[in-house]
Amino acid sequence: MGAVVKYVGAVVKPSAALPRVCKFTPRFPIQRTQPWRGKAEDGFTTAPSATISKKGAVVVIVALLSGCAGGGSGRATVSPGDFASQRESAVESTEPWTFDGAQGRIVRTRHHRIFTTVRHPVINERLPDFLEDAMAHYRTALGPLPAPPNRLDTYLMDTRAQWNSLTLRLLGEQGREYLRIGRGGFATRGIAVFYDIGVFDTLAIAGHEGWHQYTQRAFRNPLPVWLEEGIATFMEGHRWDRDRAIFLPWSNIERFDRLRDAMNADELIPLPELLSMTPRETLGRVDQRGLTYYAQVWALVHFLNEGDNGAYSDSLRLLLSDAAAGRMARKLATHLGGEREARAMMMRRAGDAVFLTYFNEDLDATDRAYRDFIRQIVRPGGRDAVVSGRSPVTGTAGTGGSR
Repeated sequence: MGAVVKYVGAVVKPSAALPRVCKFTPRFPIQRTQPWRGKAEDGFTTAPSATISKKGAVVVIVALLSGCAGGGSGRATVSPGDFASQRESAVESTEPWTFDGAQGRIVRTRHHRIFTTVRHPVINERLPDFLEDAMAHYRTALGPLPAPPNRLDTYLMDTRAQWNSLTLRLLGEQGREYLRIGRGGFATRGIAVFYDIGVFDTLAIAGHEGWHQYTQRAFRNPLPVWLEEGIATFMEGHRWDRDRAIFLPWSNIERFDRLRDAMNADELIPLPELLSMTPRETLGRVDQRGLTYYAQVWALVHFLNEGDNGAYSDSLRLLLSDAAAGRMARKLATHLGGEREARAMMMRRAGDAVFLTYFNEDLDATDRAYRDFIRQIVRPGGRDAVVSGRSPVTGTAGTGGSR
């Protein structure tokens, strides 16, 4: 039986009390209200030798993958012929690139610039199309959203040793904290850094963290953590149709299984508490609360997208549009009674202010409706629907857009 993939997001910045030692805090730099746009084409030099600037907070999203089936390399035995191309490739250009003596290449697509030393032929063939299909999904699945202002840089290294070296070059001494990551990667300022951990797991990280890359570059106001992480899990679900990734937000067995287990064990987190939590609070715990958090924010985004007969769907799309355009902060200021209060909320990125502003001011009533929605998800037959990529509530499947 294959390993079960577990995503655990962690957010870090330098600690004021312990300079350059990381603590877990909200992902967006407090000072930033405009997207970081990098230079000319896209961000960092083609041979990263300088660290990311320490001016302001260096903020990193970490994705961890852990197997529960006894370890193993995770490298699938798949041949390129299994994915014979039936459409035009997303690749616009390639050129040689060298990192620490390892031969690699820079691959450009419409929205991405991929720096890679990976030798796995299937990953090399699949990743450019996967990233472009994911970008189309991000921009259409929950309403029309803008393109990133420039290409997103993704570094995909062949070995863990190369990933370690690159992490230290990009993050300096702060990067040593991330060398303790088991199997995973991170994203900061629209840049993702991964290494080859097998075809499926490598692309799974790319799908989840790609949402974080996108919002880091394209959104003028940061989303609250519960929504940022909820949408990232919403974007995880996909399956392959030969040469194409088909994104199916409901197709996420791990999230479903944890949600059902939490429901059956009476371990669901009340909505007011869920909105105020951050992944930081669940790290280091020996129980399942962290996985419950991610399962519930996954379910919460589905609830806002289709629950109560679609009552919140338009508001969800308006919120994302406002955050991308920079209007969310002004609406929060109006609702909260002042810019100072809005700035405080934007700094915390946790709490119920955004939910109350855009969705429903009666949290108790909404919590009851949300729990009702979860019951509909996990009722008998719900897992079969999720396996097939359909909603257990409406029976429909949404794939988002395509490029």
